[in-house]
Order: sequence, then structure tokens, then C-alpha cells
Amino acid sequence: MKAGKMRISIIGIISVICIILFVTTNTIIRRNLSNKEIDPELARAMKYEQFEEGSEKVDGTDNVKFSAFFLRDINDDGMAERIKGTAKEVGKEDDLYMELNVLTEGYLKNANIQIQGTNFYLKTNLVKDEQLKDNYISNHMEKIEFNDITSGTQKLLMAKVRSGDYTYPSTTADAIGDNINNYSRNDNKIILTGTYVGADGIEKPIHKVIDLTVDWYSTMFANITTKSQYYKDIQSRIDDKNNIFTVEFQIETQ
Repeated sequence: MKAGKMRISIIGIISVICIILFVTTNTIIRRNLSNKEIDPELARAMKYEQFEEGSEKVDGTDNVKFSAFFLRDINDDGMAERIKGTAKEVGKEDDLYMELNVLTEGYLKNANIQIQGTNFYLKTNLVKDEQLKDNYISNHMEKIEFNDITSGTQKLLMAKVRSGDYTYPSTTADAIGDNINNYSRNDNKIILTGTYVGADGIEKPIHKVIDLTVDWYSTMFANITTKSQYYKDIQSRIDDKNNIFTVEFQIETQ
């Protein structure tokens, strides 16, 4: 009986130690996160919706999955989460991932992905292959078309989200334009359409829309140019009666 009680006591002590270690570790992690200066882009990324398990589902069939997302480690655990948004400085870029899967049976035909970027351009460098119908190399891609995609296929596409066409400095912010509201938009859309053909030959049209938030920021500078001006007619600029001294000068700002 004593041995049995001793084993139970040892198990109890180990359990208590494990609980203490767990609480202590989590406290340290939280303390480190609170003490560490958070990057503004990361702070913004924490507010975006995440792609949770099951978000890839396409209405009309269980055999087609589709997702579009950015990757960011938002909880400092060394693992990147899939999120539906990005924040970048104008002139920089971020990777957008688009994943299309056809699972255990049937195939997908006439499929295409439309990119409706209200405040971004999508730069692609996709080469024609068994799934892609053509080469898709562009600084402003709007549509990607596919050949028939058979069951068991997992296709991952990667492209660059940009604030404009980076070929020339003058077009860097073309996707934003002159509208200040375009610096932050949550109505960018990645749209998958096509027809799923089941093993029984029955065709089902599919349509899935993924909304993405894209935030841009930039730093502006202003200065006043200094310049000396001299007047020889000082006496004529003095109004003794009203106690006023008048001078004229120009201020230039940039």
C-alpha cells in the first residue's frame, strides 16, 4: 500500500511541476511579446481575418478546394498563419498564394481565377504547364486560365501584390491612383469559377469569391526653402503715421 501511495504522490508532484512550467512559459512568452516593439506591419496583420480550417471549401462539391492568402507569423511562434490581408509600404511587395485542389474523384474544367484588385496590381511569372493554359507573365495580371485539372492535383500559385507597375518610378502608385481612400481597401477579390465534373459525369458550376484587404502606407516630407531678400527702399516702406513697416516676399514649399 505504501508503494502504491508513493507512486500516486510522485505522479501528483510531476503533474504540479508540469502545470507550473506551462504557466511560467506562457507568462514569459506574453511578457516578451509585450516588451518587444511590434513592427507596424505585423500589428496591422494581427487584425486581418485568418484562413481557418475549412475555409477552402467550394460550394457545390466536396472535391474542390480553393484559397488565396498571405503568410505572416502573427503570434511569434515561428509558424506562419494564412491571413486575408497585407500591409506594405508603397513601392514594396508581398507574396500572394493561391491554392487550387481537386481531391479524390472527378475533374475541374474551364476553370479560371479572376483578380479584381481595387488598390493593387498582381505581378505574375507563371509558365505554361500541365495545368496552366498559357504563360502568365505580367505586371498587372487580371485573369489566369487552366486546362482540365484531374483528381489528386494540388496546384499552388505565387504572385506579387504591388502598389502599381514598378517598371518606372512614375507608375509605382498607379494601383492607388489619386484617391486617398485607396490606401486601404477590403474589397479586393480573387474569384474562382469553373465546372466540376463528378465521377458520375454530372457537371456542377462552381464559384468562389475571396475578399482580401490591402493596406498601403508611405512617408511624406515637406520643407520650406530659405532665401535672403534685400531692400534698398526701406524708408519708403515705413508708415510713421500708422506705425507699420511693410515688406513683400515669397515662400516656396516642396
